[in-house]
Amino acid sequence: MNLANKWKRYFLEQPRPAAVFQIAPSYFACLKVGLEKKLSENDYFIQRIPAGVIEANFLQSNIRQPEILEQFIDRALQKLKLPGNSVTVILPETSSRVFVFSLEGTFLTPTELVKFIEWRLKRQLAQPLSDIRYSYQTFNSGREKKVLVVCSGLEVIKEYETIFQKKKLQPGKLTIPSLSIFNLLPGIKEDDFLVVDADFDYLSLMAVIEGSLYLYRQKQLLPSLENSLEVILKEVENTLYFIEDKTRRKVRLLCLRSNFEATESLKRVLQTTAAVEIVEIEPENRAIAPMLGGL
Repeated sequence: MNLANKWKRYFLEQPRPAAVFQIAPSYFACLKVGLEKKLSENDYFIQRIPAGVIEANFLQSNIRQPEILEQFIDRALQKLKLPGNSVTVILPETSSRVFVFSLEGTFLTPTELVKFIEWRLKRQLAQPLSDIRYSYQTFNSGREKKVLVVCSGLEVIKEYETIFQKKKLQPGKLTIPSLSIFNLLPGIKEDDFLVVDADFDYLSLMAVIEGSLYLYRQKQLLPSLENSLEVILKEVENTLYFIEDKTRRKVRLLCLRSNFEATESLKRVLQTTAAVEIVEIEPENRAIAPMLGGL
């Protein structure tokens, strides 16, 4: 079983929610979960959010104007008429931090593993662990074992949970867009590839080397389209050079999810300058792809 399939099984073997909500600094979206295989516009709600309503921060408050966010939730509920109150919430990408740690001991007890993770987090983060909530998953990486750790500010999580609970909704799983995109990877035969998730507000790069997750990078993007495309290209090139320098392996496959209208232009530039084959993730559903992966 390859990494993509393992990842899908880990995140999908959970009770299905009634809906998946996504909150980003630039837009709000909701997808009603149903049994139908083909989606229609009646199954989702998506709209741009005015600047300043949501600001993605790791520890500080994200929701600057809760009354406006509540209005978006009300409008989504009115349109979609959800069959239940259990929901998944996709937080702004840069409101969380993701780390990939190599384990120093292959056979760690659960207690030893937690101690190791918290020791590494203390070295990476500049705040007490009591201020954050984290989750993790271990996986094999060739001859060594690694652990993926996702952490968010405790107060940030609480504010999102509270605003949904106020609407009689019960947030079960909280996640971030890039992790959801990983669930949508097509069947991949290559052992080495780079996943690029580019949205209006963020860029995330996830490299898989020899069939296992090797690195995870997140970067906040500015509103300017021209600036964003330039940053994306530069970050992809730098990441490919870094991987080749550190692993002596050349990545030739790039899995791309882009929410930009200029996606085709971005693909052409990447193919030319980075010399990689590009497979697009959910090209027909670019805008709602994170919610599809969050089911």
